[in-house]
Amino acid sequence: MNRRALLSGLTAAAALPARAQGMPRIGFLVTGDPEPVWSLFRAAMAKLGYSEGRTVAYEYRAADAAGGRLDAFAADLVRLKVDVLVAVLSPAIAAAKRATSRLPIVFYGAAPDTGMVTNMARPETNVTGVFSPSATLAGKAVQLFHEIKPQTKLFGVLLNALDPFHVPLRQEVEAVTRAEKIEAVPVLVGKPEEVAPALESMARRGLDGVLVQPSLGMVAAAASALKYRLPAISFRREFVEAGGLLSYGGNQQDMAMLLAEDVDKLLKGAPVAALPVRQTDKVELVINLTTAKTLGLTLSPLFLARVDEVIE
Repeated sequence: MNRRALLSGLTAAAALPARAQGMPRIGFLVTGDPEPVWSLFRAAMAKLGYSEGRTVAYEYRAADAAGGRLDAFAADLVRLKVDVLVAVLSPAIAAAKRATSRLPIVFYGAAPDTGMVTNMARPETNVTGVFSPSATLAGKAVQLFHEIKPQTKLFGVLLNALDPFHVPLRQEVEAVTRAEKIEAVPVLVGKPEEVAPALESMARRGLDGVLVQPSLGMVAAAASALKYRLPAISFRREFVEAGGLLSYGGNQQDMAMLLAEDVDKLLKGAPVAALPVRQTDKVELVINLTTAKTLGLTLSPLFLARVDEVIE
C-alpha cells in the first residue's frame, strides 16, 4: 500500500471497534514507516495470548513529525482512555508525553538518548519501554561502510529536524567520521517530501554515502538513494529490503516482543515503576547484495562472513 495513502487514512482504529465491554484497548502511535513494527507488535501480543478483536483492541494512529498531527493523534488516544499508549520513535514518544502524564506509555525508540526517560532501572514517570543504542550503532554502521568503501572522503547524514534524536545521532556520527578522517555533511529536513531532493543534492555533490534517520521514512528514502546511485545506510532492516545498502541495528522482532511483554504486564496491573527500561541485546547487520552490485561496490568474503543476512 502507498505509504501516504496509509498515513492519510489512519484516523480510525485499525481493528474491530475498540469499545467492546471489558476489552483492554491499546493505543499505538507511530511516526516514520509503520511497518514492520506494527505487524511485529501485534504478532508478539498474539504469542502472549491476545486475540485481536476478541481479547484486545487496538487504536492505531500514524503520522509524519511535520504538521502537528502526532500531537492531535496522541490527544485523541488519551481522550479515548486507552489502557496503554505505545509510542514508536522519538517524535511519537514526545507527542505521547505531551498528551498525558497519567496513562502508561511504553516506547519503542531512543527515549534514553533524548532525555525523555532518565531512571531506566525504575522509571519515575508514566514512561517505560524498549530501545537499542541506535546512535552508537549508527557510528558503527559508518565504520562498516568505510570498510566497504575505503576511499570515502565525504559522508552525508540525513537528519529529521523535527525528531529530537537527530542531535545525539549527529554527534555520534560526526565523532566517528572525525576518527575515520572523513568529512561529515549533515543535512536537516523537516518533511518527507524534502528527502528525495536532499539525496539528489548529495549525489550531485559527489558524496560517497549517506546515513538516513529512520523517522524520515525508510522505504521512500532507500528508493530515492538508489535512484541517484548514492550508497545509503541506516539502522533498520526494512531500509535494506527497500534497496538501501546496509543496516546495522537492533533486531526489531526481539524489540517488538519486549514491547509486548511490557504492555502485557501493564494490562495485568503492574505499575510503570516496576518495569525497567530494557535494551535489546540482539543486533543484526543486513546487506543488500543486489544494491551493492548496482552501485559497483565489492564486498569481500571476510566482510560477508560477518553479515547476519544478505538480501539478493
